[in-house]
Amino acid sequence: MFSYLSTPLYLTIGFFLLTVLSLFIFGKDQAESLWNIGGLVFGCYLIFSSILILFIDTGWGYFLSILGYSLLYLVFTGILIQIIIQVKQLPGSNESAMIFLIIIFHPLLLLFLKLIKWLFSILAQK
Repeated sequence: MFSYLSTPLYLTIGFFLLTVLSLFIFGKDQAESLWNIGGLVFGCYLIFSSILILFIDTGWGYFLSILGYSLLYLVFTGILIQIIIQVKQLPGSNESAMIFLIIIFHPLLLLFLKLIKWLFSILAQK
């Protein structure tokens, strides 16, 4: 199970399916609630994928691929939420789409955890 979750493609697909389910289960009758739910699941995806970098020894390959998949996830989630809003004709200003700006912190978190992993490996050698 861990080997599937540690693969960026499967991790992204799993969290996208979780996003779809949570949008239909917890989505209220306003556009802002859909954006907030999508943003929260996306934030969980970013945190989970960043923590995995501590346990995966693929070097910079995982770092670059998870950044690419997170952008792809972001695009698909944004399109999905817009489709749901238009099909259900939900009222709202769509200003809550700004929650997805948390993607700015993803590379910083990945680099910070990569640094921690590197420091622990240096200290373990001494």
